[in-house]
Amino acid sequence: MITIGIDAGTSKWAISILEEYKKKGKTKVKFKFETIIPTKEIKSNANAVINLIENFNADCIVLPSGYGLPLKHISELSDDDLFKISLKNKDEKESIGIRKFLDEIKKRNLNGYVIPSVKHLPTVEDFKKVNVIDLGTSDKLCSVVYALSLSKNFKAENFILAEIGYGFNAFVKVRNGKICDGIGGTIASSGFLAHGRTDSEINRNADKFSGGVLNIIKQKVAPEDFFKNYKKFENGNLAYNYFTDGIIKDISALSDSKISKIYLCGKISGFVEGEIKGGLERKFGRIFEVKNIEKNVKGANWSSASRGAAILANGINKGKFKNLIDWMEIKEAKGNIFDYVFI
Repeated sequence: MITIGIDAGTSKWAISILEEYKKKGKTKVKFKFETIIPTKEIKSNANAVINLIENFNADCIVLPSGYGLPLKHISELSDDDLFKISLKNKDEKESIGIRKFLDEIKKRNLNGYVIPSVKHLPTVEDFKKVNVIDLGTSDKLCSVVYALSLSKNFKAENFILAEIGYGFNAFVKVRNGKICDGIGGTIASSGFLAHGRTDSEINRNADKFSGGVLNIIKQKVAPEDFFKNYKKFENGNLAYNYFTDGIIKDISALSDSKISKIYLCGKISGFVEGEIKGGLERKFGRIFEVKNIEKNVKGANWSSASRGAAILANGINKGKFKNLIDWMEIKEAKGNIFDYVFI
């Protein structure tokens, strides 16, 4: 069985190809091929990526799904579905090109699915969904799938997954192997690029891709250059402390006495791993295990979300990971992102 997972990010898209096979009577899996493509290339030529995917003749594909839908085949997507996934109409400019990509892939006879976000899950209590759209987008759900796939006993896992990306941060809480809460990108702390949570008075006319670290230091630099020498930049201390303090506060908001494990992923996560561990331990007075699930793995041509999406596709197609996907109740997702909004 061949399954494909796709993660559409602010700066890059990641594609993971998972193969399930038999060896000496046992079911095995391996990532057969993985690649990363700059987002700007996909926005300008989505068909090149679709052709690459099509060449693998996959049994099942989990497609980039943005704000998500209850599990749905690509052939069934309506124009309204595409709006709910992207929050963009046909004629509106997209930041990462998901709507255009799905529009193109829908025209081909591929066995692809769009998937839920955290808000759609029945394992998240309804009161946590009031007046929010983003508790963690569909790619964050996939990152959790990947984290759980690394465990020998996923049903006993309790952790917070913190994705520290180039654009946004997001945080998802897992209790007993099921997603139970989250803080999505636009209501989370500041990202490297985006401002994240702000007062409504400020946010009314603000560009969501502004107000982060880069705006505070008033210049565009690579993340590695900033975190290596942040004190040398104008407002460098202000930006660094604002950024890391926000991450610690968001993790703290989701934490409880059972949480001692923090999984990190995302482009920026490796630069702040020590600061997160130290900050949490100072605040709570206990030891935290902070593990970067995208660090120290051979190659850099994948993301936790692309791998999780390929694993999810395997589970949807009744492969080795079916039990994990069933346990997470992803197929039971329902509703839409505008449910429980009373503003």
